[in-house]
Amino acid sequence: MGTLYTRLSSITGEMSPESIEYHIARVMLEHIHQLNNISIGAMADLCSVSKSTISKFVKQLGFEDYKEFKAEAYSRGKREVYIKDLNTINITDYILQKGTEEYLDVLFSDIRYLFFNTDSKKIDHLVTLIHDYEEVAAFGEGYSETAALNFQHKMSFYQKFIYTTTNDRKQVEYISHAKENTLLLIFSNSGRYISEYTHLTDAPSKKCFEETKAKVVLFTSNREMEKDPRVDLCIDWKYKDLVQNHPVLYQLLIERIAIAYQNKYGFPMEK
Repeated sequence: MGTLYTRLSSITGEMSPESIEYHIARVMLEHIHQLNNISIGAMADLCSVSKSTISKFVKQLGFEDYKEFKAEAYSRGKREVYIKDLNTINITDYILQKGTEEYLDVLFSDIRYLFFNTDSKKIDHLVTLIHDYEEVAAFGEGYSETAALNFQHKMSFYQKFIYTTTNDRKQVEYISHAKENTLLLIFSNSGRYISEYTHLTDAPSKKCFEETKAKVVLFTSNREMEKDPRVDLCIDWKYKDLVQNHPVLYQLLIERIAIAYQNKYGFPMEK
């Protein structure tokens, strides 16, 4: 469900369980695959609220009206897989088609590449930036946002605060207004996070990276992003096969960054 699912989940995480907003979001999440078939009146009945309350809620989610909300639900009603084109396959489908042994062979190959072929000079430069910048933020979508959250947690051990949020609108606002003292770390397997709203209907173009004054670092498997003028540092990897292993590789990339950071600056608890 992409952006719609994320925004509803964000409401349940931010609001009190006793609030009307939490209740509506919870009901919508429970009916996430039927939303495009539920009228505003029927949704109001399900939530035991008025239609005007539902209308106000979808505007809070960032939609102009309930019609636009339903259109977004419809556009994301099909089964989603994390792909960048028709020549890729997600982990679950690969294992179902090829079996566990073949998948592990591919995964181990990708892991070895990440540790032994990813540019060490870029990693070293990155940890210097992370250490020296006053403000550091990490963002992504879906699995990529999970990586940002994991990175935030990892760097807390080194007493380095990393800002992140799962709210896509807050991400865009932060990026747009970031100053020269900010380092932006973007996790995006396809690299499209930089240029478009991939989880919104018709993937409209994104302007915040043209507006930001921050330094932008991109983690991606799309090597073409190295040439993108909006990206200051591109740390990339490649896959052995069509299977998209970034949900696994992200965590190991974070560990590699942490290793380089600790080698250079030590571990705070040991000082």
